[in-house]
Amino acid sequence: MREYQQTSPFLPPCTMCSYTAALRDLVDLRLLHHGALWDALWHDWREDWRHLKFDLHIEPPTWVLADLVLAHGYTGILFPSQAHEGGTNIVVYSDLLKDGNSVTVNDPDGRLPRDQSSWGL
Repeated sequence: MREYQQTSPFLPPCTMCSYTAALRDLVDLRLLHHGALWDALWHDWREDWRHLKFDLHIEPPTWVLADLVLAHGYTGILFPSQAHEGGTNIVVYSDLLKDGNSVTVNDPDGRLPRDQSSWGL
């Protein structure tokens, strides 16, 4: 929840659920300092994108890195949590889910909305 909340004092509306994932071809930032050859830009992944974009009016490095990942056809990025020490997050580029990659919502009781009509009053 803290990752979703980020720097806001309030939690924006959301629906929380669990997923089952089978993913290959991920960029794993947990290995950034383990001897692999990484472009120097990867070391800036923790920069505050809001400050860079809105205060300094420059493109955040994470946006450039996302473009690189997409251009090389990777399915997503694993990265250390900034809100929970020892935690791991993942960005999944759903357009690239193919060749045995999958993400499936875990909803055994059918509680999640099936279409937009579920959100009506």
